[in-house]
Amino acid sequence: MNTQRIAALLAALLVAGCTALSRDALDRQFGAADPTRHDAPLASTGEISYRRDVQPILERRCVLCHACYDAPCQQKLGAWEGIARGSSKQRVYETRLGEAPPTRLFEDARKASEWRQLGFSPVLNERQPTAEINLAGSVLYRSLQLKERHPLPQVTILPETFDFSLDRAQRCPQLAEFDSFAREHPLWGMPFGLPGLSGSEMDLIRRWLEAGAPFAGLPPLPAKVERHLAEWEAFFNGDSAKQRLVSRYLYEHLFLAHLYFD
Repeated sequence: MNTQRIAALLAALLVAGCTALSRDALDRQFGAADPTRHDAPLASTGEISYRRDVQPILERRCVLCHACYDAPCQQKLGAWEGIARGSSKQRVYETRLGEAPPTRLFEDARKASEWRQLGFSPVLNERQPTAEINLAGSVLYRSLQLKERHPLPQVTILPETFDFSLDRAQRCPQLAEFDSFAREHPLWGMPFGLPGLSGSEMDLIRRWLEAGAPFAGLPPLPAKVERHLAEWEAFFNGDSAKQRLVSRYLYEHLFLAHLYFD
């Protein structure tokens, strides 16, 4: 075994050992992680609503970057299920020789614990469900808090520490890595390279996370819309030449889109 391979092996063992130590420290501080914690959302208490209070903030300040398939760290914030899924260090688009397993939200896994098996890390607290730990154990909250503590410098041109290029190196810190990440990059709080959330926005996000990130689910569709859905599904699943031709055309041209019928 050559010197380079030995050095690489020792580095890998050192990282693995540090990660294990960090996880042990988290277990002692916050309790053991439960990957099933957010397999289903907590019922909303009515005091604060994800759809009414939290989702509008995320849509205004976050989904510009964290919505597409290639969102940074694959962190999608356009739906509660994307928040529960968490983040991944694996890039969607990068040079590779072999195929990569797809990680489509709502398609390739359904529960947070299933995403953990696919290498995704939580950004919501999955440890003891107290208000304090729900914040301290949330990478989402700590990323926003980092910007709150270290706002953007008041300069015309941002420092070179901010890289907005498409092929930039991404840092996707897990909970055990976040303290080190914050020390190395204090200005990299979220939203990245943009002003932080307002005080009222941070207060709403904080209270929602303290409560365990509840979500009441989507409201039921009106009966009229349900009837239209049934009609279109019957059409798309039909066997006539017209039905098959339209279904094929839509699949080949619009399969990445969401169709809305008034």
